[in-house]
Amino acid sequence: MTVAVNETMQTLDLSVPLDKLPKWVYGLSVLLIVLPLLPFVLIYGLPYLFEQASNLLLLPLFMVLVLLHEAFHAIGWKYAGGLKWSKFKFGFSWKGLAPYCHATAPMNIQGYRFGAALPGIVTGVVPLIIGTLIGDAMLTFASAIMISAAVGDIYVLWTLRAMPNHAQVIDHPSNAGCLVLLPEKASTL
Repeated sequence: MTVAVNETMQTLDLSVPLDKLPKWVYGLSVLLIVLPLLPFVLIYGLPYLFEQASNLLLLPLFMVLVLLHEAFHAIGWKYAGGLKWSKFKFGFSWKGLAPYCHATAPMNIQGYRFGAALPGIVTGVVPLIIGTLIGDAMLTFASAIMISAAVGDIYVLWTLRAMPNHAQVIDHPSNAGCLVLLPEKASTL
């Protein structure tokens, strides 16, 4: 959808309501739980994974990782996108049963991409590697879930793949995705 902002800028809405995400996103979500666990299972075995990952501490660990996920969005967007802390809105979506972080001001697209990718790396990939190396099934399992939970961020990054590096982006307040601000001449769509 293209909406004219003024004579020199246009806005591309690259967002989608969470309940309208493409079907491939859900398949990828399942894949992103299973694939990261394969190295752990090959090294330590499936019974060890299930025995250790059924620990009651998994739920509090997961809750902390979810909060950190949202905090890392803000950290990435603040430092790579150049936003002030006052330009973030934190909250809890009762509809999605999840906390959220929303940037309320435009930033450069590189900063937005960095902030979108950072939580999946820091709360998913890095602890997954550590958990696998030290044989910690609970950390490995929670990390695999966090990688899968980053599928919405992966989708957003996918939608931005063709956008030019000079674009400005503003996080969508309620949908997965963002609004891309482009000079009229720079439109790619």
